[in-house]
Amino acid sequence: MKRNIFKSYILLIALGLTVSSCADLTVVNETAPDAARALANADDVKSLAGGGLRTVYTQQFSYDGVGLAMEVMADHTTCSWGNAAMRDLSWEPRINAFNNNLTYAYFPTVRLNWENSYSAISAVNSVLQQMYAEEGAVDFGDDKDLVESWCYFVSGMAHCWLGLTVDQANIIEWDTDLLTLTLKPWDEVVAKGLEMFDKALQIIADGAPFTVPAKWVAGAGLDDGVMTSAEFAQLINSYAARYMASQSRTKAHNDALSWSTIKAYAEKGITEDYVVEVGDAYDWYDEVWIYGRYGGWGRVDMRIINEMDHNYPSRWPLNNVWPTSIFPDGVAGEADATKDARIASDFEYLPSNNFAPDRGYYHFSTYRFSRYDYLAAEAWYGIGAKPVFKAWELQLLIAEADARAGDEAAARDILNDPAGPRKVRGMCADVTASGAELLRYIWDEKDIECFQTGAGVPFFDMRRTDRLQPGTLLHFPVPATELEINQLDWYTINAVADGVQGSNGDWTGWDE
Repeated sequence: MKRNIFKSYILLIALGLTVSSCADLTVVNETAPDAARALANADDVKSLAGGGLRTVYTQQFSYDGVGLAMEVMADHTTCSWGNAAMRDLSWEPRINAFNNNLTYAYFPTVRLNWENSYSAISAVNSVLQQMYAEEGAVDFGDDKDLVESWCYFVSGMAHCWLGLTVDQANIIEWDTDLLTLTLKPWDEVVAKGLEMFDKALQIIADGAPFTVPAKWVAGAGLDDGVMTSAEFAQLINSYAARYMASQSRTKAHNDALSWSTIKAYAEKGITEDYVVEVGDAYDWYDEVWIYGRYGGWGRVDMRIINEMDHNYPSRWPLNNVWPTSIFPDGVAGEADATKDARIASDFEYLPSNNFAPDRGYYHFSTYRFSRYDYLAAEAWYGIGAKPVFKAWELQLLIAEADARAGDEAAARDILNDPAGPRKVRGMCADVTASGAELLRYIWDEKDIECFQTGAGVPFFDMRRTDRLQPGTLLHFPVPATELEINQLDWYTINAVADGVQGSNGDWTGWDE
């Protein structure tokens, strides 16, 4: 499928420029930058590269992206409101197709996911083109290793994210001939993203030390507001571990991954949480967190509460009548925080619901997420330091890799580490389980301790372990706008429970 128009990708279009038709214009706007002038100054080009991660981050955590939809599809948060396609994608039983039409109210969830991802790719590709140009190349001086490794990191992030969220996408490197583009399946796109991570890591390893500006990483909690090249390498390894482990559409594919490679990435990853400054300081915002915990909007799915207190119902009763054998008063009471202290510290009990019953009692929940409420003290949309990647997530990936390799004792040691959050914050009993039950404890711990940190992670974890409800979309289609622009046949995802387009698995609470 050859593409004929590429306005989503080319930076010059974003700058309001044209290419071949410029010579034919009879009126020249002297105030408008041309490509050579816009990309000739090293500081300007570095700024173009530096904004790349913000573009990726903003897309992942955007209200208009796929993040909120994936939260409810994973039964991680719950919400009956229509916004951001949350209701349409959380019906029970699932509605088995995504409405891939321009007229669909929530079409931006897929359109912006695609466009913003390629915007980041386009930006860093333009920088690399200037770096590698034979004539008129920008001299980056001592910042060459910083800029080059950064560009590969951002492109790797965007390619991996597309591979994780869309069924197929384009692979666009700095020297790709856009006239030869064809859509590639998701696994090839993820593989290319991981390859770019490795390229970035090699540049760092071969070069001199540098620092990453705080603005590029919205640096909160960093010494002097900057990230060293060694810390940057840890961050790249961390995302490589997360995304390699997150890509699978089925348990079978996930089981066949090289978990030794995932473990190797994770062991070289961050040892302290990657924390960003959300809010106005760097213009970074976490709208998945905002609407996932804001009063009247999202709540914590009952499944998550059940992961902490195994006797607490994992689903709201169909007829809204609680069995007196569980709750003598016939209403949903509080979960037992002696089973996991985080029930009280990270989640707030709510005795009533404001969701519409006719949209399904299965949306109801007794809890909201409250751990990062401090961010809303100054502004409802959040201002302050918020973790976006917890070091504990990597330890849990290592535990999973150990369990899969047969070293279950090592996996249990991580869960039962006296200095780990499960023991320090949760004050939980030691895990003695083995086999499939041990893996379940590992996944549960990630759900609990890493709640609303990594974008999409709960959905990816449920997908790769065959636990999404039957017929849940496994990924999204290429947006109709892109298909139309490039004269490709329209299609959508019809998510029959086949393990290819839709989940053919399901989840069961500890209460069965």
